Amino acid sequence: MTGSTADTIKCLVWDLDNTLWRGTLLEGDDVAVDEEIRQVVVELDARGILQSVCSRNDHDPAWERLVRLGLAEYFVAARIGWGRKSDAIREIAEELQFALHTIAFVDDQPAERAEVEMRLPAVRCYDAAIATTLPSLPDFTPAVVTEDARRRRLMYQTSVRREQARVEHTGTDDEFVRTLQVVLTIARADDASLTRVEELTLRTSQMNATGVHYSQDDLRALVADPDHEVLVATLADRFGPHGAVGVLLLHRRPGVWHLKLLATSCRVVSLGAGSAILRWLINEAYRAGVHLVADFRATDRNRMMEIAYRFAGFTASECGSCAAAIAAAADIQRLHLVPVPAEINTMTIEAPGLAVPGAATETATHECYGFRVECEYDPAAARMVRDFFGPPVDATTPLSASGAEVRLVIEISDELPAETVAPPHNPTVMMADPVVIDAGSSRAVLDPAAGRATLTLGRGDVDDQVVWGRWILERLFLYLVGRSARHYPLHAGAVEIDGHSAVLTAEGGVGKSTFTFWAVHRGARLIGEDIMVRHLDDKSGVLWGYPHAVYLSPDIVARAPELADADARPIDGGQKARIVVPEHLPVGSMTRPSALVFLVRGDAEPRTVDLDEAIARCRGDFSVGKEGGPLEQEVEADLRRLLTDVRLFEFSVGDLDDSFDRLRRELAR
Repeated sequence: MTGSTADTIKCLVWDLDNTLWRGTLLEGDDVAVDEEIRQVVVELDARGILQSVCSRNDHDPAWERLVRLGLAEYFVAARIGWGRKSDAIREIAEELQFALHTIAFVDDQPAERAEVEMRLPAVRCYDAAIATTLPSLPDFTPAVVTEDARRRRLMYQTSVRREQARVEHTGTDDEFVRTLQVVLTIARADDASLTRVEELTLRTSQMNATGVHYSQDDLRALVADPDHEVLVATLADRFGPHGAVGVLLLHRRPGVWHLKLLATSCRVVSLGAGSAILRWLINEAYRAGVHLVADFRATDRNRMMEIAYRFAGFTASECGSCAAAIAAAADIQRLHLVPVPAEINTMTIEAPGLAVPGAATETATHECYGFRVECEYDPAAARMVRDFFGPPVDATTPLSASGAEVRLVIEISDELPAETVAPPHNPTVMMADPVVIDAGSSRAVLDPAAGRATLTLGRGDVDDQVVWGRWILERLFLYLVGRSARHYPLHAGAVEIDGHSAVLTAEGGVGKSTFTFWAVHRGARLIGEDIMVRHLDDKSGVLWGYPHAVYLSPDIVARAPELADADARPIDGGQKARIVVPEHLPVGSMTRPSALVFLVRGDAEPRTVDLDEAIARCRGDFSVGKEGGPLEQEVEADLRRLLTDVRLFEFSVGDLDDSFDRLRRELAR
């Protein structure tokens, strides 16, 4: 015997004459198989070791004899003919997609073994004289025999029939996969499946994202850790089972799920199993309201895995919050994804929900308008939390403003009565104690003195975020700003045009929202819309944009491709649409604007506004709840400091394109 014994044999190739059977078929012998040899074939098959034939014979009579002997069903990828045996063994390895060092060859002829050893030195060769002892050798003794191993030969044979059907199919690859009636089952690993999971991490190389091997002890520890998911994917279709084809190791953190490993079997690449697994995970992350970070470590064989991640939307761009949550690793590249729903239309997926209603409460720390928000929420509301706040922040970092804190609890209930109309913004409601906000089948209760808010969502409102779920969360924070002694709002939006930041304010009905988003359509960067928020203790001049959902005319939504993917709902008799700003247009903040612009209707030339007039025109916004006392005076003083040396002017809006061009020129002066 020659060759390495580092790996268990995956395929044993048999010679026929005087090896598998006694006698020489072409010489007219009535060949027969010894019972000991038959038992070797059966035993190796039960261990998951495939077996093939490489024989110098005429194919048809040799195969017919194998059938008569009851052994033909045990052999795959047979090569019976008159070429060199080394060539035949290489073809068998290629057909099975096995490395040569996992192939063994048994033959009674020293010359045949020598020819194979010379041309294929990695192949392990054995004398037929010891064929009955092969099952006792370490090379043929897997540490554990899994259920998939026992079915390996049957799975290969069904794959042959499947490939024949593919050849005969005349449509596209996706159409063919749909004809297979594929079912992908994803389940949490248990003791029975850990061996196969370990095997996938060890043997899968081309479709292994990191090449890291996890032992059964490692995997068992992760299964026991409530923050980790060890998931195994199995596949079946109308031809039969494929067995276990993939493994995912996922660390669930607040705001981000860390995909430590994805490994899939190469034999199901053509069925799109790896892509389907990724799409399922992306959909689960989207439902959970978290980002995804996937580990990738390049090896000499796994380039296909990186391509799979890239096609799924993962990029090398870094998310600061995610990077802070996951410790760096010297040899690991971190790929990032903000999940969006992904369609899976070629197969049926049966899988657990990773963010299901009734699961344990999630917690995360966020910043919003200068508040430190300690959020505790039902996982069913995770998408809303993610969309509203963005990624969580490191709870140990200093606040960007004064350290104002609020405790927010989001619950899900099926017991609240359903309403049909959301209440308008009402300062009287805002100044009540406590503040109670009803909308749809949801209710928010704000206790400003305690810095605590409870949002109880009707289950239907969670999914209907445009009108109810998102609306009530936004209104909650607007009222929280209004009740805060250190915050004040301005009824304004903000954009940045060619490096010049402009706060845009107007009376209702002028078209401020429409013009703001038309500016974005023309290349401006969105900072905020409808409300800009200040914090008195922030000395750097920060204005936070609010909210993430806005009201626009359907005409603007239709004309601005940037809003094409936005969640939208007609309101006010169809005169306006309420939309949630898409993730690629994030609402942000600004520091000390270049200009404060008062928008009016008409076609007049820009008119300079002095500081006293500007303060007077903004007083109705910032004085709510602070009228006539020292707090109003402190707010006015802060606004004066903020607007000192800032250009203040009135600007008339007519044709959107013409108005945008004129404003761009005015800001550049």
